[in-house]
Parts: sequence; C-alpha cells; structure tokens
Amino acid sequence: MKDILTRIDCNFIPVKDLSASIDWYTNKLGCRFMWQEGDYAALNVHLSQEGQGNIVSGLAMITLLQVEEIVPMSFFYQQTPHPMINFYSSDIQYTHAKLKENGVQVSEIKDMGGIQAMEFTELNGHLMGICHF
Repeated sequence: MKDILTRIDCNFIPVKDLSASIDWYTNKLGCRFMWQEGDYAALNVHLSQEGQGNIVSGLAMITLLQVEEIVPMSFFYQQTPHPMINFYSSDIQYTHAKLKENGVQVSEIKDMGGIQAMEFTELNGHLMGICHF
C-alpha cells in the first residue's frame, strides 16, 4: 500500500523580524539557511547528503514566517507550559553547553529515565524543547 504521507515538510514558526530570526536560528542553534521568499525563510536543522536541492529527505525543515503579532507557541500540560516543537540531539550535554555558550537561556537537563530533555525560549518567545534518548 502506498503511503498517504511521506514526511513533515516543515514546521512554521511565526516571527516578528525575519532577518533577526534567521540570524538567531543560524547563529544560536546552528540551523542552515536554505532560502527566503517574501515573508518566508526556510532553514534546515541538520543537513545530510540525502535529498534534492534545498530539501533534505526525511527531515522536517523550519520555515520562519514574518507576522505582525506574535502569540508565543506552547500549551499547558499538568499546569506547566509545554513546548510545541521538540528537537532531537545525539549529545544533549554538548547541545546544552553550546546553547549556553551562544547566550541562549536553557533549563537544566531533566533525566526522565530513558529520556533526557531540556527547554529553551527562542528570540520570539516560543518555548521549545530538546530531547535525547
């Protein structure tokens, strides 16, 4: 049977200033700028040899979209703000140290048994997470 869906194409993240956000995501998180068209800019979190052109097969891209008003993305779980986007790191200790070195305010790493996780707030106030398992 043929798959109905192949992959997540991108995760849209609303931003107030597209240029400043491109700079933040590339310099603070190490994302790779791929293209910009009007109010949209696409970034890859990790670039592999797979894929065609600016699209990496099997990986979701981040698409920043400049908007006039920001409503920070998150929801509440057990009365605590919870990230809507969760990144994966193969070495969460390194990622934690690198983000702190880059001036990003990050939470402490939480050990939840087989999963380690941390959170950070990006330039536009969106709560995001990073996990390792």
